[in-house]
Amino acid sequence: RTDVLVRDEDCDTQVNELAAESNCEPLCHRLQQIKTNSPKQHAFRVLLVFAKDDSACSTLSGASEHLGFSREVASTLEQALELYQAHSSPPQIVFIDMRFSWFHGEKICRSLRAVKKSNHVIFVAICKKNVVDKDEKELRSALKLGFNRVLVEPLSITQCVCELVQLAHGQLDLHSILAQNEAIYLALDKSRDLVLVTDSLHVIQYVNRTWCQVLGYKSEDLIGRSLHSFHQLGNMDPVTRQLEKGFDWEGKISWRSKSGENITLQCRAMPYQAIGSEPTHYVYVQDNPLENHIYPRGSIPSIRKGSYDLKSINSEGAQSARRQSLAKLHNLPLEAPITRVISLICAAQENSTGQVVQILDKVVDILRTTELYSSHLKADNLRCEDPVTSDLIGALITQGPVPVSTTRRSSNDSAAVKAQQAGLSGNKPIFSMSASPQLKELLDTSLQWDFNIFKLEEITGKRPLVYLGMNLLMHFDVHKTLGCDEKTLYNWLTVIERNYHLSNTYHNSTHAADVLQAMAGFLEKERIKRLVDELDEACCLIAAATHDIDHPGKSSAFLCNAGNELALLYNDVSVLESHHAALTFKLTLRDDRVNIFKGLERDTYKVARQSIIDMILATEMTKHFEHLAKFVSVFNKPSPTSEDGNCDNRSPSDCGGDISMLTNADEVNLVKRMMIKCADVSNPTRPLKMCVEWARRIAEEYFTQTDEEKANHLPVVMPMFDRTSCSIPKSQMGFVDFIINDMFEAWDAFIDMPEMLYHLRSNYQYWKDLEEKGVTSLGDISLKQPCSLSPIPNLPNIPEKHSNAY
Repeated sequence: RTDVLVRDEDCDTQVNELAAESNCEPLCHRLQQIKTNSPKQHAFRVLLVFAKDDSACSTLSGASEHLGFSREVASTLEQALELYQAHSSPPQIVFIDMRFSWFHGEKICRSLRAVKKSNHVIFVAICKKNVVDKDEKELRSALKLGFNRVLVEPLSITQCVCELVQLAHGQLDLHSILAQNEAIYLALDKSRDLVLVTDSLHVIQYVNRTWCQVLGYKSEDLIGRSLHSFHQLGNMDPVTRQLEKGFDWEGKISWRSKSGENITLQCRAMPYQAIGSEPTHYVYVQDNPLENHIYPRGSIPSIRKGSYDLKSINSEGAQSARRQSLAKLHNLPLEAPITRVISLICAAQENSTGQVVQILDKVVDILRTTELYSSHLKADNLRCEDPVTSDLIGALITQGPVPVSTTRRSSNDSAAVKAQQAGLSGNKPIFSMSASPQLKELLDTSLQWDFNIFKLEEITGKRPLVYLGMNLLMHFDVHKTLGCDEKTLYNWLTVIERNYHLSNTYHNSTHAADVLQAMAGFLEKERIKRLVDELDEACCLIAAATHDIDHPGKSSAFLCNAGNELALLYNDVSVLESHHAALTFKLTLRDDRVNIFKGLERDTYKVARQSIIDMILATEMTKHFEHLAKFVSVFNKPSPTSEDGNCDNRSPSDCGGDISMLTNADEVNLVKRMMIKCADVSNPTRPLKMCVEWARRIAEEYFTQTDEEKANHLPVVMPMFDRTSCSIPKSQMGFVDFIINDMFEAWDAFIDMPEMLYHLRSNYQYWKDLEEKGVTSLGDISLKQPCSLSPIPNLPNIPEKHSNAY
């Protein structure tokens, strides 16, 4: 709060008595007698900003010296800013001269307040007496400028000592408590538990980030609203009655998420009395379902061993760190021969001498390389005097274009941009898209895992890629990284979206937008941020947006069986993926108005092109297990440790599979492949309603292919996807069991994103229940869909197993 301290004769009786004391020691003693805490024994810093060194400045300076406070004096704004920021922390108290209009004390106050971390500094205005005599409005205006208190002249040494002691005991202590509370709020916000606080009327006052993440709300959706409106059954009387009596309550509460789903959480509710004997606040702490997987998991095998929290694992040497910190990856049931070989070598290391261990470490590193059987000419095998032979042999044995540098780039040179060539200008107006309030509100949630892509499809008239693409690419500053303007980025997205087929039920621009959104979510994770640079981010987003461009709605196998021209062009090898990659660059490069790469230097463009092609080709499912086994193998390797063989001096999260050590471009590329693979098939890990709609769409596309194969007497690639007999739940469960489960277990172990697995478990149980109830056909599933795809409210909720939940 703010207070006004005027002359001695205007103070209360106790302050007047204190003013009679000229010695600081009796003064402090009397302060203790009126129940004022003793000043803290650490040094306080006081900054005096005065127009001139007059009696007021000297009096405050003397009072500060008398109390042992460190003091500094400034007479200009520049000096004040310099002294204010000269130390690691700002001064605790700042006195600013407001007596002279020409000194512009209000400007000084605003400038100092604008310095980062200034919210707990006490600002005191020194004003003339007539400010108080005129009107309290003058005082209010001073306080609104950012001052906490106002002192009026003339000032006595005793009054100044009294003021400083009160500030040290009162407001500074209060601000110290507020600073501690901010740290507590930060801890609550980082907590994996769901924390919510209401007032005595059960109106929500605070929710932490985990609560918002699990239930899908923003904090502004919750603050100030009644808790009862978010309760699934609308009746919390049994809970509130217990709390209002002053007793704790524990049990299960069912909450309504933003998507309309019913989420039951184990809750501990506690009353808190801030003032008086009646509860003033109620605190709700609830277990995180994303962490504990409280829902039944069906028949999905439990791959994980121990806690989700990789950071909680203690290390006991390099081998222990390797086994423990990424045990989730190590325990995945992948049977690739190279994985078994590496496991045997690692086992042999445990009983080997130091020299043998070092040799075997090198062997394992070689086995982990991506091109295990690729030939590499030794430099001394080619004579320097024979450059023709060197060029000839080198060209013959090298596949593809001349390789560009694959070393990791710094943030400064990640994208060398030709600004003039790109047509960039500091005075050029920023390109903007018109968007309805509904669209803007939806796009505000574009980085949340429960983002409703189908609602976006509906709002944008089946043009979700342009709008979501601009939103996400601008968020990651892709236009700045590539050196193109925003209009070019918009034109490019428009061209890309036009080359997706609206007639496809699944492989259309909505799927591309969904993959782009998942990729953006992955790029926001802290582990990925530490791994990739700006150009990597841009390439990941571009690859996600284009990975299925011009998809015909048929599989590569269908095209090969039908003798399609694409199959002939690409020799029946990675037909669709090769086409997607080639068309991406063909469309991009043919017109400067859409060429987002035109601002890149040649070598940087080669790096970007290589990266985008590699990620698009990684979406080919025929190489799924190869990519997954490689990822598990590489990121299950030991990390460098201290000389004593352990990593106690490093953070637990850095022990084993240390991302900060991933300077090898092959390893970074491997992570990017896993990112786009997981984004491409993330449907089973999305909230239930979206998962079901995606399942319906992909089934319809597969059914259409089977119908066409039968009509044209072609081999049936997926005979189980016959619209007359296919069980949608069974197909989804099989896809999860054989493809999704292991990959997302490994991916979550790497980036720590448990909400994916929570939805995966819940959705699996949903499909299992439908199968048991005989709801299997596409028609049965479609009957449960509303006419509008947004927000699909009529789907059954995930079955609840807790009949006693409130």
